[in-house]
Amino acid sequence: MKEIQSFLIKFGFTTNAAKAYTALLKNSPSTGYEISSQTDIPRSAIYNVLNKLVSQGFANSVGDSPKRYIPLQPSALMELLNQSHNEKLDGLGEAISNIEIDDQTFDFWHLHGYRNIILKAKELIKNAQKKIVISGWKREVEEIKKELITAKNRGIENTIFSFTNIDEKLGKIVSYELDEDDLRKIWTPKIIMVVDNQHTIMGSTKKTEDCKAILTKNTAINEIATNHIILDITLAGQRLGFDSDPYVKNIMRDPAENLQHLLNI
Repeated sequence: MKEIQSFLIKFGFTTNAAKAYTALLKNSPSTGYEISSQTDIPRSAIYNVLNKLVSQGFANSVGDSPKRYIPLQPSALMELLNQSHNEKLDGLGEAISNIEIDDQTFDFWHLHGYRNIILKAKELIKNAQKKIVISGWKREVEEIKKELITAKNRGIENTIFSFTNIDEKLGKIVSYELDEDDLRKIWTPKIIMVVDNQHTIMGSTKKTEDCKAILTKNTAINEIATNHIILDITLAGQRLGFDSDPYVKNIMRDPAENLQHLLNI
């Protein structure tokens, strides 16, 4: 029940409202006295809490002497919260659309903490339109594996370079298949991800709150990040003895470009 209460609080419930709702889930219909006895909500406050749940549509009352309370069915609660959330997002979007914003202000965005980096990577993958290019280690790729598979299934071209072993089901994989634990003894894990040649995440992926990365739409940085991965794949092709051209052409902004031609100039 504490886990449910924690999520309800995130959706705007007060601590007492979350406690009262979950208590009603366990025993209903219940009186205010019974809910107060089951929780640590004071009797002086319980009726205000329950009446607010009723006014917000999260509970209902029946009878009068004594009045008893019934919680909104969980599936209906989720639907109501989802509708409320979407209405707020629509309102925010409309309000923001009325403001003139200089896109250059948001050219670089600093991401702080491992969790935030992974969350932003998942968001970019979900919004990808054509291709995703990644240089990363197994742990981080596993964190975004579900999103990568979904992207691949809807036709997105995934190309992943890694020094560690990567699941072949995720897309076109180039890997040295080194042991990740051994690698961490000499290198700090990093990630480079370019989505649709437009969005780049690049930075540290130490599993700490102080690791940092940048998110950018800057064209020059996108090209530098892409070229870095292209070089790694090209060198891997030479060292491991495979033709890297198909991988590279899949990554380039213009698929018609011929890497070998460029190298021979």
